[in-house]
Amino acid sequence: MLNSLKRLFGPPKISLLHATRTRVGRALACKKLWMEAAEKPERVEHLFAIDPDDAESAAGLVGHTVVTVKEEGKGCVGAWNLAAECSTGDILVQLSDDWLPLPGWDTLFEQRLAPVKQSKVLRISDGHREDDLFCMAIITRARMVQEGWFLPPAYTGIYSDDEFSFRAFEDGVVVDARDLVFVHEHPNYDSAIEMDETYRRQNDDSRYAEARAIFKERNPAAKKRWFVKDHWERRWVSAEAYAAANPKK
Repeated sequence: MLNSLKRLFGPPKISLLHATRTRVGRALACKKLWMEAAEKPERVEHLFAIDPDDAESAAGLVGHTVVTVKEEGKGCVGAWNLAAECSTGDILVQLSDDWLPLPGWDTLFEQRLAPVKQSKVLRISDGHREDDLFCMAIITRARMVQEGWFLPPAYTGIYSDDEFSFRAFEDGVVVDARDLVFVHEHPNYDSAIEMDETYRRQNDDSRYAEARAIFKERNPAAKKRWFVKDHWERRWVSAEAYAAANPKK
C-alpha cells in the first residue's frame, strides 16, 4: 500500500534505457556520470540492454540491471525497446554510452514534461544539430502507450529517429526544450573519438536504402513535409502550412 501511495503521489520515476555493445568501461562510466548528476538518484532506474551475442558486455556488466534481446539482428532499436518494456518509469530516456548529463537532469526533465501522465516528447539539443531530427528520445510513458513502442521496431537503427521525430510533430506532443544542451561525444563531432565497431555497426551504409524505403512507406506524408531536397537535414512542415504554401490549382 505504501509503495502504491508513493507511486501515486511521489515524484515520477525516471528510467534510463541504456543500449550498449562491447564498451563495458565506457558504458559503466556513462551510467556513473548520469546517476551522480541526478538531483534525486533514488528515483532514477537504470537498465542496460545488450545483444544476445555480446558476451563481453554480459560478463562485464554483472551486478547491474541488464536485459538481453532474445533474437539476433534487432539492433540498437531492439535493445532500447526491450529496456523500455522492462522499465517502470513515468519518464523514459534513451541513453547511449556517449552522452554527458546536465546537473539535475532528472528534475529538468520532470519539470519540462509535467504533467507526466500526458503524452509528451521532450526536444533537447546536442549543440550541433539545428534541424528537426531529435537527437535523443525522451518521452512520457503515456507517449509509449499511445504509439505502442518506445522506438518503431520496423527499424534496427537508422531512420527509427526519423519516424520517432516526424510522428511526434504530427501528433502535436513535442515540448521544446532546446535550451537544454547535452554534449554528445560522437566521432561526427569530435575527430579525437574513434569510429569503433559499434558506431560502424549502427551506421552501416548498406542499411540506409532499406531503412529509408521503410520510412517512406510507413510515413508517406514525410516525402513532402520532412525531407530537405538534396540535403541531409530534416525539416517538419505541418499539413496546414504545406497546403497554404502549395495551393491546389
